[in-house]
Amino acid sequence: MAPSAIRVETIRPTVVGLPYRATPSDDSLLRLTVSIGVRGEVTIEVDDTSVFVENAQGSFAIEQIDQLFVVERQPPAWCFLTWFGVFARRRGISDRLLVETPDGQVARFIERTIEERLGLRDEPVRGELRFAW
Repeated sequence: MAPSAIRVETIRPTVVGLPYRATPSDDSLLRLTVSIGVRGEVTIEVDDTSVFVENAQGSFAIEQIDQLFVVERQPPAWCFLTWFGVFARRRGISDRLLVETPDGQVARFIERTIEERLGLRDEPVRGELRFAW
């Protein structure tokens, strides 16, 4: 079950356009809408090969992800708060932050849900935060 800060939807591609895909697919999209307090909402759409992230600062797509992982972070401007970043890793390219949230359970749920949709195994990554729950 999704944490209360996340809305999970399955969307048919005929309902939405896929501006980040050169070739449309008949497969459904997984859409995660994450509410992050004052930072607003982050929308993550996952299809069969790529992840599209949209937030207040803009949007980007990443394809052929090798691994997802969660890292505990303390942003300089908010030194007293701990945030959890969900990162995507591809060989030969620097890690990309998909979403950052103050709730570790939300970050882990996002990681596991995207891994499941893309068919990725949950393998340990050096520096990754491992949760006991």
